Amino acid sequence: MGFGKGRLVLLAVGFLAHTALAQPVLLQIRPHIGDTLRMHLSQSVEMTGTTSRGGRDVNTGSMTTSIEVFTRAIAQQWTSGGTLMQSVTDSVAMTPASAASLEDLRRRTMQSKRVLVRVSTDGAMEIVDDADPNSELRHIFGEMPAMLARGPVAVGEKWTREMQIPLSGDPGTLGEVRATFRLDSLGRNGDIAYISMRGTMSRINVPGAPSTVAGYATSGTLSGNIQIDRRLGWITDSKSSIIVRSTIAANPGRKGAPQGAPMQVRTKITQWIRAMRTR
Repeated sequence: MGFGKGRLVLLAVGFLAHTALAQPVLLQIRPHIGDTLRMHLSQSVEMTGTTSRGGRDVNTGSMTTSIEVFTRAIAQQWTSGGTLMQSVTDSVAMTPASAASLEDLRRRTMQSKRVLVRVSTDGAMEIVDDADPNSELRHIFGEMPAMLARGPVAVGEKWTREMQIPLSGDPGTLGEVRATFRLDSLGRNGDIAYISMRGTMSRINVPGAPSTVAGYATSGTLSGNIQIDRRLGWITDSKSSIIVRSTIAANPGRKGAPQGAPMQVRTKITQWIRAMRTR
């Protein structure tokens, strides 16, 4: 009899736990004031070009670069627009590297300089006191739009966000991204949220920007996974992959000569961001 009651208690506890995890939860970026978060960004960019010759694809060249950035972010103040955080870039590394490229990278990331960043509850970031419009930090944070749902979501629920990001190597244009996010599961009694992301990207022109090369087309796909520590109020693990395919029309040869085959450029950007609180 006692064994039967024990099983009933366990079943009841399991049912209540399952019910609690099935309830919609609010996913927010809201770090505790005074917390120092250490972040490690790893990013690689692989570019491959091909063209058609004699009915087959020919590789016209490839290049791979990678970068690692270590930063600290200190939560200073909550505001109606988000949390004000002081960001410090501790170190940067690039491969392949040269003295000139590293010096330029350190300059653009403003290594060891303190910069004030506002982080909204839905994940969007903006720099609020950087006087250098060409700094790499402004470039990075300016490309981090809102990702999270505006209201509570349940496990299995999806939401869609549309955003615009600058296209590297194609001045005057933006990439229009339409991404669908899904709350896949909750762990550690609901404290950890696991989110997956899938989306597409297309190229759009910016009004008033210099005209781009005729015959230039760009499209892409993105995918990734995000892990949010709801107790910490921060994204602790984020992995994403963006594949961009561009078609560039061949430059016309001499007058009357046949048009050459267009060049296909495939760019794969892989990014991994990890974060932890300094105790």
